[in-house]
Amino acid sequence: NVVSLRRSTKSPIGSNNIKLDRAIRAHANFCETVPISFFLSLILYFNNLLIFSVPAIIFLSIGRTVHAKAISDMNEDLKKRVIGMRFTIISIKIQLFGILFYISQLLFILIKQ
Repeated sequence: NVVSLRRSTKSPIGSNNIKLDRAIRAHANFCETVPISFFLSLILYFNNLLIFSVPAIIFLSIGRTVHAKAISDMNEDLKKRVIGMRFTIISIKIQLFGILFYISQLLFILIKQ
């Protein structure tokens, strides 16, 4: 979306268009939140904690999609944007809970020995 808008507005750097600003911000927001969430889900997945990993990825996907559509629209629906943010935060909380669960399992095994 950003590339096509840059081509249509002929602005290779910066922006001179509100629609392009929104697309850039949506893209940047995705880049700010998804890598850490994806990394946490991979940790959970490779430690066989799918009960945390799968719901977290589902919440993240729904949240980022709703948020991106809301922020990209010129007639922004703030409620949808907030819903997208909440789903993303829920996803991160699920992942952090899963990581804490994994650490507690490791500590239990260490203490038991």
